[in-house]
Amino acid sequence: MIMKPLFTSIRKPVKRLRLAFTLIELLVVIAIIAILAAMLLPALAKAKQRATTAACLNDIKQLDLGWIMYSDDNNDLLCNLSTYTSTGAPVHAAPEGIPWRTQFNYMNAPLPTGILPNTEAAQKYLTEMGFQQPAPGIAGPLYQYCKNPDLVHCPGDKRYQMPVGSGYAGPYSWDSFSGAAFLNGEARASSANLNKRTSITRPSDKIILIEGADMRGQNLGSWEMSNYGTVAANFTDAKFLDSPAAFHVTSADFNFCDGHAESHKWLDGSTLAYANDTFPTKDAGGDATRGNAQASSLRDQQWVGSHYPGTQNP
Repeated sequence: MIMKPLFTSIRKPVKRLRLAFTLIELLVVIAIIAILAAMLLPALAKAKQRATTAACLNDIKQLDLGWIMYSDDNNDLLCNLSTYTSTGAPVHAAPEGIPWRTQFNYMNAPLPTGILPNTEAAQKYLTEMGFQQPAPGIAGPLYQYCKNPDLVHCPGDKRYQMPVGSGYAGPYSWDSFSGAAFLNGEARASSANLNKRTSITRPSDKIILIEGADMRGQNLGSWEMSNYGTVAANFTDAKFLDSPAAFHVTSADFNFCDGHAESHKWLDGSTLAYANDTFPTKDAGGDATRGNAQASSLRDQQWVGSHYPGTQNP
């Protein structure tokens, strides 16, 4: 006789494992990710921009210190802050000294093997050689103190992403800075020009290099204004000529005659429109942005005029 167990096991139903999200759950996850991204991306973009500005300030400060050391080693004389010589003489024979950066179309430097003329690589190479060694056996005046040719380029300057025009006519550009015209620069023949560093009053208030956004392939000559402003008008009469830059969204970096560098935020929309204009001849008034800036960028023009060195600003 077979004895049956007193208790029979009760088989429980097996729960089936769910192997995928439902559509609603998936949409909720995507929505959460989108919200987080929207919250984080602006913060990341600002952090990247701050890093770019810091890198640029480091570069322009090194150029500043090189400018000071050059003057110390040359009996207080100022480095040539134009990109060409006043007489068209070879750079080593210019009476005002070798340009701080010789513009590449004045150079006869051969291109390395593999770099073709009229290309972005050629223009970058010639721009850096104009700072490093503008002529065979001739070192750039600031390169001996700042042995990094990449210092001429601001990492926030995106003109290098543009194509080279015919015959290097722009708008691609690798150099980002332009010198003050009255510091032995392009306007050295003016009565406002200064030749010695000790002639600069309030050096902590006077700029040397300006971030410029010339669209002709490079920042040519020096950075000039059509009116530098007057003390009597508190420089409210200062007017742009060459385009300022806004390589840091709404700001530009400057270095000063005492050795420090700082970032300045533009306050007027017409300044930013002029700075961001990519028209090749905008510095020659080729379109309306310069005229609009001259008429409307009152606060920004006043700031630059009040910091522009020369005898007009004692």
